Amino acid sequence: MNNTVNDQKEKYKAWVTKNLGEKTGMWYTPYLEKLGHLLEKFGLSSGYKENFFEYQSYSEYKNIYQQMTEQSDEDIERLVTGESIPRYPEKFGATRIQFRRKYAEDEYSRGLRSKPDNLGGVPDWGVLMRSYLIFLYYDENPTLIYPKKEKGTQEEIDNSINYWVISPGEHSRLWDHFHEKNIIAIGWDYLGELNNYDSKEAIERGIAEQRANGVRPVHDTKAVWDFYHEIQTGDVVFVKEGITKVLARGVVKGEYYFDNEALEYKHRRKVDWIQVGKWELHQSFAQKTLTCLNSYPSLIQEIDQVMNEDSIDPKRAEVNEFQNWLSNQVTDTGVSLNEKTVKQKVKALKDIEHYFDASIFGETDMEQLKQLKDIIASDESYSKYKGVSGSSIDYYIRFIESKPTVQENESFTMDAFLSDVFIEQEELLRLISLLENKKNLILKGAPGVGKTYIAKRLAYVMMEEKDETRVHMVQFHQSYSYEDFIEGFRPKSDGEGFELKQGPFVKFARKAARDPERDYFFVIDEINRGNMSKIFGELMMLIEADKRDEQVNLLYSNDKFSVPSNLYIIGMMNTADRSLALLDYALRRRFSFFEIKPAFQNETFTSYVNGLNNPEALHRVIDEMKRLNNQIVEELGTGFQIGHSYFVGDAYKVDTANRVEEVIEYEIIPQLYEYWFDDEQKANDWAERLRGCYDGEK
Repeated sequence: MNNTVNDQKEKYKAWVTKNLGEKTGMWYTPYLEKLGHLLEKFGLSSGYKENFFEYQSYSEYKNIYQQMTEQSDEDIERLVTGESIPRYPEKFGATRIQFRRKYAEDEYSRGLRSKPDNLGGVPDWGVLMRSYLIFLYYDENPTLIYPKKEKGTQEEIDNSINYWVISPGEHSRLWDHFHEKNIIAIGWDYLGELNNYDSKEAIERGIAEQRANGVRPVHDTKAVWDFYHEIQTGDVVFVKEGITKVLARGVVKGEYYFDNEALEYKHRRKVDWIQVGKWELHQSFAQKTLTCLNSYPSLIQEIDQVMNEDSIDPKRAEVNEFQNWLSNQVTDTGVSLNEKTVKQKVKALKDIEHYFDASIFGETDMEQLKQLKDIIASDESYSKYKGVSGSSIDYYIRFIESKPTVQENESFTMDAFLSDVFIEQEELLRLISLLENKKNLILKGAPGVGKTYIAKRLAYVMMEEKDETRVHMVQFHQSYSYEDFIEGFRPKSDGEGFELKQGPFVKFARKAARDPERDYFFVIDEINRGNMSKIFGELMMLIEADKRDEQVNLLYSNDKFSVPSNLYIIGMMNTADRSLALLDYALRRRFSFFEIKPAFQNETFTSYVNGLNNPEALHRVIDEMKRLNNQIVEELGTGFQIGHSYFVGDAYKVDTANRVEEVIEYEIIPQLYEYWFDDEQKANDWAERLRGCYDGEK
């Protein structure tokens, strides 16, 4: 290699290492040195110089680049200026992955690789070429500064394509068919040709009409629309089994088509399978038919490492994931933390681990981490990273707290809801629709109508599974404040001063934001016991459906914060407590309100009562309760009725008559004396009528 070409190679290596990633210069250079030879050897392209470093000018190489990729001038302009990373045109997009496959097969044939489909360490053909194009542009324009993307280790992920994971039917039963036919496919066959639908909304209408239950099929619609419209030729698709296993990696080869001859799963795309087997992951997939993984770069990296038999150091993987997360955090001016700051904080945590012989990366005990922070602050002998140690640990705590959890959960269907909750299907459909459209819902009603019980199960039915990690509950009270809910300075556990702490809403919202493919539910009991305007503060605006994902600065930390669109708020409001303040109008218009009424007329409730060992006394009480509620409505209003949940519980299954007596005597009758505190005789009369029911008298 002559000196000019060698100098070019060294300049490229240094520039790419600095601007595109710590390892990228060393990794890409040997491939570019023989790229022309390799492309001809693999039958992918011909007529180019063996060593691409011989292309010395931007204009010359741009012509070569465009001959191969057929990418437009406009796309190249966007690429080199850092505006975006455009997709390659369909032809090149479908074949570029072949470089990795051919290279792996060639090394395997020469005994240099363990398997012909092990792609580990081989860069993408297109990524290789565009790295050299960007280098040449800035080498010839030294006054320009490349707008680096501060994404930690994410240079290993090609952001010009999308990465998808698909489930091949229930329990992966269609995987052999997918493999044999070189396809991926989804159901919803009754929709017919998706080319006949001109919008996502049209597909949603088609699914809703077929289901005919009034529920917006949000998740189903997204899966169908993404399969039809968002997946592109050249995208990478992984096939999963369960939530932790990968069965294959493929590249999408063609457009969507509808196979009317197929028996099922007629919506299809052709795929070139690159790797096939079975691999177990540490991280987990969401339990969905189709998911785009671009929001989860660390998961994409882990899949690549596992499939290519790279050894995974759990601690190193945790460090990389934290570094990626940290690079997406912003300062109080809204600017991402720069690369120097990110590296400094990671180095600080590593140094703390070494100096104090403590564990940080992989530690999930928040109190342990907070205690370590206090130890560092009080240790006068430690000085190397003293200035950033506290904030670095705070960032790591926030990272752990906002980390989504994916696990196998029990499914929860609409039928399960209706058999478990005493409301009618029409009411359930309305609740789901209100929450989906408004994103904020308040269940109001008298005591004992099951508001809290319904709220949790409403979340389950919308998630279609019992996932406790995506439901968080708090209870408001008169002293509850912004500092409790959002963030504020709170006393340290040791009583030594104060520290800034995130409240449960901020923690949970940030967790939801890191998991945009799944829904999260924040449940607030006794929502009208607190001063809502004071508690929500500047978030009053952000919880509106059309203001989701907009950012404001939090009051104390000045951190940028937004309420993600996949976070739903469910509040419960007791309408029978005279001491409670009404919600102010500013907050009221941000919620839908749904009244939960006593379910004594509900068929499922009647079936439940009939199934008890001695239902007669309870039936008599319930008949009297209906008459009592009629008088309560006339004199006090619907919000003061006695609810059905007083008569639900395991104790009724053991000794129905005894439990009926307990509830009447010690829960309901005292409530009546409060209702008619100014008419004791009326309360006495109703008390005697109710006692007569469980005594067997009328």
